[in-house]
Amino acid sequence: MARTVEAEYLADGNVLKLAERLTGVLDHAKLAVEIKDLSSAPESQPWMQLAGSLEAHSPRKIARAVNEAFGREIEV
Repeated sequence: MARTVEAEYLADGNVLKLAERLTGVLDHAKLAVEIKDLSSAPESQPWMQLAGSLEAHSPRKIARAVNEAFGREIEV
């Protein structure tokens, strides 16, 4: 199971304060956490939310599709 939740870092207590309760997660469960600073996320680039979503597709097929659609060469 993987999902994204927002949290506030409280440095004095070495704590991540979650914005919402983690449903389906047991109390004291050990979790892996990926940190992404939302305060510096570029609002003008909403497509960056798609990062990592094309893993199942061939990079060459994607480059070819971009070239055909926009006439731009992309090196892979």
